[in-house]
Amino acid sequence: MRRFIIAGVVTALSLASAAISSQAAGEKPLTLDNVVVTLGATTYRIPHMEIEGASLPFAELAKLFLSGDANVAARLARVSARRIAVPAMSSESRNESGIERATYRALVFENIVSGRAEIVRADGGEETIDSAKGAARRVQWGVLEAKGVDLGEIARLGVTRSEADAPLTPLVDEEIVDSTRLEDAARDFVVTTGRVKIAGVRGRALQTPADKLVERFVKRDPAKPEDDPALMRDLLDALQSFEAASIDVENIALTGKGEPAAKPFASKIARFGMRKVASAGAGEIFAEDFSHAASDGGNLSVRRFSLNELRLAPILQSGAYPRLARVELRGLAADLPDPKTGDASRIKFSVENASATFENFLETTPTKFSGRVEKFNIDLAARGETQTTAHFLALGYRDLTLSGLAAGEWREKTSEAALEPVVIDAKDMGAATVSALFANVSRAAFSSSPIVSRAGMLTTSVKSIDLTLEGNGLVDRMLALEAKERKTSVEQARTDYAKSASTAIAALLGPGANARRVADAVSAYIEKPKRLHLHLVAPKGINALDALLRKPGEILESLEVEASAAR
Repeated sequence: MRRFIIAGVVTALSLASAAISSQAAGEKPLTLDNVVVTLGATTYRIPHMEIEGASLPFAELAKLFLSGDANVAARLARVSARRIAVPAMSSESRNESGIERATYRALVFENIVSGRAEIVRADGGEETIDSAKGAARRVQWGVLEAKGVDLGEIARLGVTRSEADAPLTPLVDEEIVDSTRLEDAARDFVVTTGRVKIAGVRGRALQTPADKLVERFVKRDPAKPEDDPALMRDLLDALQSFEAASIDVENIALTGKGEPAAKPFASKIARFGMRKVASAGAGEIFAEDFSHAASDGGNLSVRRFSLNELRLAPILQSGAYPRLARVELRGLAADLPDPKTGDASRIKFSVENASATFENFLETTPTKFSGRVEKFNIDLAARGETQTTAHFLALGYRDLTLSGLAAGEWREKTSEAALEPVVIDAKDMGAATVSALFANVSRAAFSSSPIVSRAGMLTTSVKSIDLTLEGNGLVDRMLALEAKERKTSVEQARTDYAKSASTAIAALLGPGANARRVADAVSAYIEKPKRLHLHLVAPKGINALDALLRKPGEILESLEVEASAAR
């Protein structure tokens, strides 16, 4: 679509305006045939055009358009006309990478004032790209209508920018295309869309020509980014040179060659959109009703996926991860083959809702977050009996359904980080809640540099941990299975397990008083699995060096310990 606006509209209008110079303003429409113009590597051909209501008299038009001045943008800025019609136009560009040919149908420009068209319409067009390597691509678009098109500013996009901080200027108020189609013959790849709408487009010329930028990006060696240190900077500039208030695309469909080739893949998206596209990022990016059918028989679908306040600049500036304020996922369902297990085995899982929010950034790292997962379901029966699923199947679990939430925050004033709470609730199993407090957490721990971040984490110490287990589903099923295998009663198995747990804890943590408190609480919980609570406090903190040099029992006995089981 951008090729139509930049090349088709600007070129047709500039050619039409030059033709006006042969008549005085206000006369009947001018008809001009067989116009051929070459601009750079591109040749444009217009078999027929008509111009109505030009505002400039003959003398000014002749001076303006026949002077040989190559500044198309400046000339367009002085053009005004009531209507310009171009029934058909074609173009051809040749360069080292191949040949590009395009055709445009029924171009109409209405109410042009000082180079700005109130309305631009077209019945559609197509573009073919034949590369030097023999590959071919074809792009087609349907009926198009654009409002508030500044032809002079669009023409300036074709010139390399010299000012690093040049401002972005309005280009198009709104553009709607009823359909598009892209075909890549080399990869048997086809993309079609329904209605495409772009609003509030602003832009500026690039510091590096787009074709050169693409060529450098394609040739880059990901393993040797230092070979072209300016590439990321130029890519960032290109992304920062475009803005749009909103982009909406309906009914996207993709098909392409798969493995095996006889079974192509197919993807669909009912709606894709972007909001506040600016500064190499977007206020929101979302996709609705996505589905993918893979060549291997796998299927994946998502009801809605969205990203908020995404910024890509950190990736291009320092290789860090992108900055993101929120991610949300709804209605995920997957049904995938499991070739490692067998033809009948499937990997099936679903998520009803999942979200995460990130705040209070240091550089690109959030220092506050919260997340939630609702009904993450894993179908164990579909996987069959494997090393991973066998034990759960033996316990009678045909599937696993987990829900949970987590939150954390760094408190700069006290150099503390709190993880509170982390909750995991497993259907027919039980629930676990964990809270933790960390001390001596410096800003270095949030550095985008892995080396600095790891060094900062070494000084961090654990100040307290609080753990609560609730529910008897998993414990009761484990005891029932143990009793069945040993051919004894569940009560006897429970008693034996309680003693074994106490013995194992004593062997691991030693005979100290705190170890006995933990062992007694765990044994009581096994005997009556209702609620287990452990609260550990380290007045002086425990850091990574302590964990490496001290025995677990020694560490435990240095803590303040509360351990209890509800009966």
